[in-house]
Amino acid sequence: MNTRSKQNPDVDSTDGTVVKPLIAEGVALPDDLYGKLDLSVWAESLINRRPYTEPDPEYLSRMLLTQTLMASDVDAVFEQAGIRKLQEAIPNVPNGGTGPITIYDLYVTGSDFGEGAPCYMILSVRDLETGMESKYTTGASQLQAQILKLISLGNWPIKCQIKRTERKDRGGRFLFWLFPPD
Repeated sequence: MNTRSKQNPDVDSTDGTVVKPLIAEGVALPDDLYGKLDLSVWAESLINRRPYTEPDPEYLSRMLLTQTLMASDVDAVFEQAGIRKLQEAIPNVPNGGTGPITIYDLYVTGSDFGEGAPCYMILSVRDLETGMESKYTTGASQLQAQILKLISLGNWPIKCQIKRTERKDRGGRFLFWLFPPD
């Protein structure tokens, strides 16, 4: 039973669950993200820690198979999709970051990691200075919330930079935050 808080009627006073939709239903996704994301389910997962239900559970598997089948040489066949963990790619120091990038593709999937967000992102990014493309995974809740909101506001692709702040998470790592590219 939802008992709404007198201070905030959008929050269930018994367990702190947000009961008001965080992202309006029917927000139009950019064509290249259509069918890959559900913004309202993603927001619900982040804020209320509910499992994220993917709109296309076979997407990730197809993406990896396609990448392997489109490999142009032997080395590319043996690569593991070239997806790196953002936590390992960016030094764990305040202001460590990607430099200016464009996030041009995104997929969100459920996480069974056991701690942190119940979902994580696979980001395809292009370095704005070198043109080099990379793929990263991250479950960083703040990054997810920022990217989700930017998409819901019609900002896609996203020109930005990802930097570590001076605040640490429970594991002692400096937190990620999205900033403008310059």
